[in-house]
Amino acid sequence: MVTPSHARGALWLCLCLSTLGLAGCGRSSPGCSPGAAGAGGAAGSGGAAIDLAPNELAATTPLVLGEGQEVLFVSGFLSELYEELSVNLEDEINEALQDAARALNVHIDLPFARDIDIPIGDSIANALPRIDLPIKPGGFVSFYRQMQYFDAQGIAYRNLSAVSEPFNTSASVKHNAAALLEVLRRTKKQVIIVSHSKGSLDTLDALLGAPRLVGTRVIGWVAIQAPFHGSPVADSTFGPLNGFLLEALGGNGQSVEDLKTKVREPYMEANKARIEALTARIPVISAYSTYEASGGVTGFAGTFASSIFNAGLVSEVSAIVVRNYRDTPRNISRVVAASTSEAIRLVRERVAGALTEAMATIGLVDFTNVYMNGVLELPNDGLVPQASTELPGAISAELATGDHASPVMDVDPYKNYWSVAERNAVTVELIREVWRLTKTAPQ
Repeated sequence: MVTPSHARGALWLCLCLSTLGLAGCGRSSPGCSPGAAGAGGAAGSGGAAIDLAPNELAATTPLVLGEGQEVLFVSGFLSELYEELSVNLEDEINEALQDAARALNVHIDLPFARDIDIPIGDSIANALPRIDLPIKPGGFVSFYRQMQYFDAQGIAYRNLSAVSEPFNTSASVKHNAAALLEVLRRTKKQVIIVSHSKGSLDTLDALLGAPRLVGTRVIGWVAIQAPFHGSPVADSTFGPLNGFLLEALGGNGQSVEDLKTKVREPYMEANKARIEALTARIPVISAYSTYEASGGVTGFAGTFASSIFNAGLVSEVSAIVVRNYRDTPRNISRVVAASTSEAIRLVRERVAGALTEAMATIGLVDFTNVYMNGVLELPNDGLVPQASTELPGAISAELATGDHASPVMDVDPYKNYWSVAERNAVTVELIREVWRLTKTAPQ
């Protein structure tokens, strides 16, 4: 039987995994630095650095594709549910605020041992307004800002989620590979694929299943933070519960199983020769990042609540209660009501100033980053270890400091490691480099 607490914990883990449809660290500002050239499609690059000025998007040469060419974005696991990450933390924050408020009951010392307790804390907890985390339009949506930029620049693109009804980010690799192949077979344009996280596993399986499309229909591929060899975060999930949760979303538990190292390692080994043939046919860039979260991510909700209900607020509330008690010492209900009203006003003022500042210090996947860095000692982006992004024959490109979300989405009110301009610039330069290599790659 699945209890509510078990379901909530598993849902949080699944939602953290959703950022496996979600990038992190090398230098101080986002940019790209390819590793050694691969044996095939990467040949001709010589491992030369991608020329990028990430903080000056206007200085980046506009991306101009050839006639009859377009970019196809392929999003990762559960990318349409990132809002739920915010909802989950909202619940934790509101519960922590209520718990902290209940500790504000005031004790008044009266003459002749007639001390009295005023239950102001319970009253404040019950009257607290719910805190809602602000999410801007397009927040937590993969490639949203890139698509806006491409529209403004007149760059031809499509998003697989929009053009394929069967494609479902919570479905299995096999299911989504078939959906991608259907789109590729229908299109009359040459395509450069830009995929993120699990979307890259869907893409790899599709291209391995249709080698005739490689080099003809698909002329290049940018795989961003792809868990080609699996993720330890997926390894920690419980199979039957994955299916239970994902069926409600139109997906299936196999989508999580497909991300596990015990599934990916045999897959990569069994298909090594075919992968090398693929990367020999077209240029492929596998971009990764690593970072280290600050140590202050544990117990964030409780820490935030404590910053609101601190000694200063306790002193102010106590003074309010004492003043109201002196006005009407025989009417305790009136004392509680009047004091609660004033205390809520103080809490509102404190929360308004503290929430945005506090949320901006915590990364979306800092918790799993700390786990993989500290416990497993694996350089990672919060969800995908660097080593997992290695693809035989592909150029390995290191992205600069940031987490798994950085290259594809805005995560306000969480910490954004990259700006919108930096995200767009990196995407454009990765595509430009792959497109440039198509002129030297074997045809």
